Amino acid sequence: MKNVIQLRVKLVLTAALMMLITWIPKTAFAEPPVPTVNFSFDVSKQGSAVNQEIKIREYRSYYFAIQFDSFSDPDYYRVMALLGDGGRRPNGTPSNPGFLIPIHLKITKQGKASESIYDNTVETEGIYSIGHDKKTVGKFKRVIIIIDLKPGIYQVEANTIRDSSNFAGTPSQLLIEPHSQLKFIPNIK
Repeated sequence: MKNVIQLRVKLVLTAALMMLITWIPKTAFAEPPVPTVNFSFDVSKQGSAVNQEIKIREYRSYYFAIQFDSFSDPDYYRVMALLGDGGRRPNGTPSNPGFLIPIHLKITKQGKASESIYDNTVETEGIYSIGHDKKTVGKFKRVIIIIDLKPGIYQVEANTIRDSSNFAGTPSQLLIEPHSQLKFIPNIK
């Protein structure tokens, strides 16, 4: 009798576990859209360049940005003064754009025939995000472009157009990350 009760309890628990698994959304097991990637990119010097291949796994919007790091409180305020405070006017333009940094960005989709996706120079200004981690006091992000990309392999080239000596000694990277606001685009191959 004791074995029968134990068997029934195990069956009920197994059935409950199976029901729970079917209720978990598929996205809980999905591969992330693309990890955020960054490449060292010294924006203080004219001619600094990044030339990297990246893999996009999900059709969605992506930020191409410059990230600046600060490692102390005084440095945090110095970098913020250089970049602007992220405030916006009613028309959407930065109220305090900081020092402008021109970046030439070229994105090419690789394949049987390479396809130019974007090729332009952008005067970057302001910031769209401030964060931190265990190593930094501040991580400031300045957008270059936001662009929709389909899955595939892309060649990314970024170049500085002129010296931006105010940023000398400020660690910076080219950052590529999924847009935080989901954009649902049909999965077209």
